Amino acid sequence: MSAAEKKRMNEILLQNDGRKSYICRINAGSAWTAGPRDTEYKGKIITLKNARRFIGAPPGWPDLAGYQSVTITPDMVGKTVAIFTGHEIKMTGKLNAKQKIFRDRLIRMGGRFIVDRPDGCDIINGWELQKGEE
Repeated sequence: MSAAEKKRMNEILLQNDGRKSYICRINAGSAWTAGPRDTEYKGKIITLKNARRFIGAPPGWPDLAGYQSVTITPDMVGKTVAIFTGHEIKMTGKLNAKQKIFRDRLIRMGGRFIVDRPDGCDIINGWELQKGEE
């Protein structure tokens, strides 16, 4: 992740107010972890005692994920529901193949996928696609 992407991610996370949306950082991949008492630091060498593997989100998950509160149209009784939202930050480049698979699956299931670029955001809503709007 570039410094510009990290900066943009932090800006988005700081906007969380928990009233109409909530979003958090999602890490994909795996790493090794241990408790603070099981970790020894000697210069550039870190020793993990009682280490355990941490497995994050599968490849293709967006940088940020959460929900946005949406008011359903009158034909759906006017209720407000939380819509799962994936938020991918791309300061350069395009979505990779696994990110596109995640995006397509999410919008097919009625979620929202946002691609955040320096020139603005592409917002894809699954409920619009289900109505035939592309």
